[in-house]
Amino acid sequence: MAKESVNDRINRARIETSIEELEKLVLDKNQNVRGGVALNENTPLSLLEKLSGDDERIVRANIATNENTPFSILEKLISNVYDSTARLKAIKNPNTPASVLEKLASDEDYNVRKTVGENVNTPVHVLEKLAEDKDEAGGDPYGGARNSVAKNTNTPVHLLEKLAGDGHHAVRQEVAKNVNTPASVLEKLAGDEDNYVRQSVANNSNTPASALEILAGDKEEDVRYRVAWNTNTTASLLEKLAGDEDYSVRRKVAENPNTPALALEKLAKDADGTVSTAAADNPNFKR
Repeated sequence: MAKESVNDRINRARIETSIEELEKLVLDKNQNVRGGVALNENTPLSLLEKLSGDDERIVRANIATNENTPFSILEKLISNVYDSTARLKAIKNPNTPASVLEKLASDEDYNVRKTVGENVNTPVHVLEKLAEDKDEAGGDPYGGARNSVAKNTNTPVHLLEKLAGDGHHAVRQEVAKNVNTPASVLEKLAGDEDNYVRQSVANNSNTPASALEILAGDKEEDVRYRVAWNTNTTASLLEKLAGDEDYSVRRKVAENPNTPALALEKLAKDADGTVSTAAADNPNFKR
């Protein structure tokens, strides 16, 4: 029988169900094999505890990521300030309780505060505090903890409304992406000065037709492209975008399942081959 390769052992370590086999794999000399055991949802508590003290960072980080890792182990990883990767992943783990997240929201390390903002278990009053968090000295290209709050799917509407007016474009962009952002806020962000914010609004499946209509006339083709992709875009708006000067916008119109047959008939004759092919492949195209 051929010797099992390292890659095969890594793959097996991630899905193995036999405790006996997992006990063998946890002794493997290859850190990625042990890391696979650390990620495995079938790994028993005794092995998770053992791996949490592994010499290799990747193994400890995977233990911190595993959603079956109990807080008794996560607590040790969080307290280790010298292993930032495992610490941050443990903070993000859904098994970390709200009381601990509340305490960590005041940590002097802004990366810790950012990660607290991402955790779905972070209480609203903690998210409210983090929504006021200041940028790290020297600036943060993503808006720090406020960005995390804007991204969090448990962030309430009143905070999303507040962060929609944030001075950092990356924070507003995350608000525009958030599935809980209300139509009124998306309409406001449709007029944002930042191109990437408008693109995110155009991408959001909750963006109302009124906002999509504004964005369909945007000067940036990347914005119009996303309007043409959005399945909430009305047939009349898709007909308008079928005449867009940019071929990539027309191609997305041709691919949209809501594009009416009349527009597809026009696009099937488009000078660009990718557009005409996409139109002919659309189920609404009448042959």
